[in-house]
Amino acid sequence: MVKSQQGFTLLETLLVLFIMICLSTLIVKFSFSIAEKREIDRFFKQMQLDIQYTQIYNMHRREYLEMRFEESARHYGVKKDLYTYVYKRPYPKGVEFAPSPSTIIAIRYTNTGSIVNAGTLIFRTPYGTKRVILTLGRGRARVE
Repeated sequence: MVKSQQGFTLLETLLVLFIMICLSTLIVKFSFSIAEKREIDRFFKQMQLDIQYTQIYNMHRREYLEMRFEESARHYGVKKDLYTYVYKRPYPKGVEFAPSPSTIIAIRYTNTGSIVNAGTLIFRTPYGTKRVILTLGRGRARVE
């Protein structure tokens, strides 16, 4: 009695392997772009929270804090005085601060929580231009 053994040929195996590699490459590429977009979104949400923190700190502690955006250093920071940073946050990969179209480079609040200099901060991202708009008074910042 002869048993017939049937299996896959080398060509069939290579074809399936090629298809699997192509699919996995596409999935990895899309997942990296989604992760990058989420990182940029998180950055702008954190920036809004930092702006609110600066405003609330000035109101409650009656101390001066300034939020300064640096293009060359690739970060923004909250400063207590000319030399002392409370903290710095780096810009994510692909995000650039554009000082020339922006109307402000530093955010300052009075000790009553009103903004000193209203304006717009403009950032270039791989997904287009983002604008952080600061209105006069005790309004919050919004990202468009």
